[in-house]
Amino acid sequence: MNKISYEKWQQMPQDEKDSTPEEMLPEISPEKLENSLTRAVCKRMDGVIGWETTQTVPNGSNTRWFPEFRQKDVMGQMVWYRFDPTCGLYSMNLSETEPTMEEEPIGSYGMQWMHFMETQHPQLVELMELRNQYLTVARSVDKAAWEYRELLDSQYEQINPRPTDFNQTVAWEQARMFFSDSAVMREKVLIPVTTP
Repeated sequence: MNKISYEKWQQMPQDEKDSTPEEMLPEISPEKLENSLTRAVCKRMDGVIGWETTQTVPNGSNTRWFPEFRQKDVMGQMVWYRFDPTCGLYSMNLSETEPTMEEEPIGSYGMQWMHFMETQHPQLVELMELRNQYLTVARSVDKAAWEYRELLDSQYEQINPRPTDFNQTVAWEQARMFFSDSAVMREKVLIPVTTP
């Protein structure tokens, strides 16, 4: 298998990078390297993509591995940095940001999905935050859940027609809500999805 070029690697979406076989991960040709770097090879360590670089230093060379992304607390704000393997330095990750919850609120199913992900799959949350997709995925889950809920509600009503008696209607509404809500939670919300 041929290695992917660094130029193509830079254009690939993160999910494709994550699924790229180890033997296809890019290596940057020495003539494109700066700051006394002599080698830069993309490698995974414990499932995390990063770059192993070799740099000429006094008395020989120094080989180290750097994760592609790092997070740092800057005055209470978590900031992501991306490693540039051509020069061996981190720079702020200035990729597009997603709307905040204040700018574009997230519905109840999206909020429940976020709670589920943060408690059960925090490592996936970190990856989505890294890609500026966490809130976008939450909005997508919320939208899909509500659409599914409407479908289930209408199917329930077709199978079980709404009664005319007030007390029976209250019981019917509770049964329909339980039927639809439990199915939505099980099939749409409590699932560790990572893409919108």
